[in-house]
Amino acid sequence: MIGIRKNEYPSKTTVNLIIHEKTISSPTRAIPVFCVFLAVLAVFVKFGVMMPLERMYAAQASLEQVQSELGGYVQYNKDYNEVRERYSRFFSDYLDEDEAVLQDRMEVMNLFETCVMNQADIESISIRGNVCRMVITELPLYQVSSIVAELEASPLVQYISVSTASTEKRDEDEEVQPLQSVSADLTITLTGGNR
Repeated sequence: MIGIRKNEYPSKTTVNLIIHEKTISSPTRAIPVFCVFLAVLAVFVKFGVMMPLERMYAAQASLEQVQSELGGYVQYNKDYNEVRERYSRFFSDYLDEDEAVLQDRMEVMNLFETCVMNQADIESISIRGNVCRMVITELPLYQVSSIVAELEASPLVQYISVSTASTEKRDEDEEVQPLQSVSADLTITLTGGNR
């Protein structure tokens, strides 16, 4: 048999409309949240504000100290040009500005001795400023290239221009010799001096 349910009504006859809600504004919850907020704020202020400010102040103090030392050095060396001029009268700094940028002639001559004189005859050398003109004679053309390559490898040489002249030498049968000798005119521009 199927039972028919009887409608039951709630047995409670009164309603309590006063609700006790626990919110964040209650003192038992607000005080710990506020303390955590203060702790986070203190950490942020210490590491995000105070430490960068301290580093900035330390860097600024260091800069001021270095600037004051620099000012002292500048003041100490204010008569440097006068002292240098007096000193240069007695020692090797007697060259004027034009002479100071010239290469040392002994170094240049040593370079020519090691690179050229052992391979060719030098007819003439003239040096004016940092430009040297050299005429070498009686050597094959490939040897001129070798000499130029050796000279250009030196830090004393900036660049070289070469002009050559040759004469055809014929043997008794009127045939041109395959390795004919040439004369080469080298214009060597030296780098500036190191003074």
